[in-house]
Amino acid sequence: MANIIFLTCVNTDVTPTRAVASYQLASWVRQHGYTAKVIDFCHQMSTDNLVAIIEKNIGPDTLAIGVSSTFWNGLVQTNRNYPEPDWVLDAHKIINSRHKLPWLLGGYASASTGLTQDWWVKFYGNAEDALLKWMDENSSKLIRREPFDIKTSTKNFLTDDFIQPFEIMPIELGRGCMFKCRFCRYDLLGKRPGTYLRNFDLLKDEFLRNYDEWGTTKYYFLDDTVNESEEKIRALADIAQSLPFKLEWTGYNRLDLICRRPGMINMLRDSGLRTAYFGIESFHPAASLVVGKGWSGKESKEFLIKLKKEWGKDITWYLSFIIGLPGEDRASIEDSNQWCVDNEMYEWNFHALSINRSNSKLLKSEFDREYEKYGYSFPFEHDPLNWKNELWTFRTAMAYSDDILKRTTDKHLATAWFLASLVGIGYTYDELMHTPKIEFDWEKFKRQTKKIVDDYVAYQLG
Repeated sequence: MANIIFLTCVNTDVTPTRAVASYQLASWVRQHGYTAKVIDFCHQMSTDNLVAIIEKNIGPDTLAIGVSSTFWNGLVQTNRNYPEPDWVLDAHKIINSRHKLPWLLGGYASASTGLTQDWWVKFYGNAEDALLKWMDENSSKLIRREPFDIKTSTKNFLTDDFIQPFEIMPIELGRGCMFKCRFCRYDLLGKRPGTYLRNFDLLKDEFLRNYDEWGTTKYYFLDDTVNESEEKIRALADIAQSLPFKLEWTGYNRLDLICRRPGMINMLRDSGLRTAYFGIESFHPAASLVVGKGWSGKESKEFLIKLKKEWGKDITWYLSFIIGLPGEDRASIEDSNQWCVDNEMYEWNFHALSINRSNSKLLKSEFDREYEKYGYSFPFEHDPLNWKNELWTFRTAMAYSDDILKRTTDKHLATAWFLASLVGIGYTYDELMHTPKIEFDWEKFKRQTKKIVDDYVAYQLG
């Protein structure tokens, strides 16, 4: 029986990936005297099984059911309005008919103006303090609590989380970013380097504990910029080299920082990096300058070629680009795409620029707040998301993105988060990272994922 039950999922049927937020919140409320249960892979199990697992953990002291919406986007729906996915509405209908409990919502959809249900109790952004306050108020505990601090944060998995040694697990290194890219909606932008970072001793303790208890050796590093400083990467490399196992990870990194601090090249390898996510945004000099990554438009191509030689087959990467930035036309996008093809980049994609001018509680980027300053307008009365500038609309940028992906998919390897998730169903990085995605046996991956989820469900119901 639990005081709060967290339901979470990811937006894929190919891999059984675990998200970090619910585990972080569960650990936080446990530290303050509550009991918590995390139920993973919710959209990958039947409604009957999900309801049975939920009810197994409901008792007289259960205060609420919490739902993470972080990975709702991309889930396949059936005759329902976005954003609440089928599994949530189906489970709520049954549970609510038997147990009158509040349903709490966290993650990006909590700030959406498009929710179809009015029974949500919503939490915005990092919810540790707000959730604990809500639980105290709803259990009549008048206690002064110290606020959550990522620097001293600890997170524990429990036996009934049923973690397998081959899984890749999420771990937070810190929060915030010292940069202020104009399209970015993340929290704590422009922080001072070295702030909002977890204590490295606590981080090492978590690596060791997870290895001793679950056999975990592979991680998603959750941090807006893992390589924000040379000191941080040196500390991570020192930890990795001191562990009794080979640490392997993926995460967001800034390519320009590696160029400016060449010592990072070997430090990142020593830290266990296997595949990185690089936000290039644009190779176009003017557009990259406007977006806040002027280096990318001047030096990134040359450095990518150099880095590919330095890292060899040990480390791959994903390159992310934006379509619709001021001053960059179709010819420039085509040139960038062809450069990636000609120089055999591992994986890349072009995404349409998103501008949110709504009054939602979502964090706003500089483009969201000052879109007119950068040449954007919204002239389409019946299409409120469709911005327009002198070269693009949101819709034409999306269509062009889709077209490029169709033309280049056969050139892509699996990298970054997706590669890691495939590794997490029982493969090594070396088995998958240099095989073209079109050669993968996707049906086999789905069968392996189903077996993992079936075993998880059987354990939870046993």
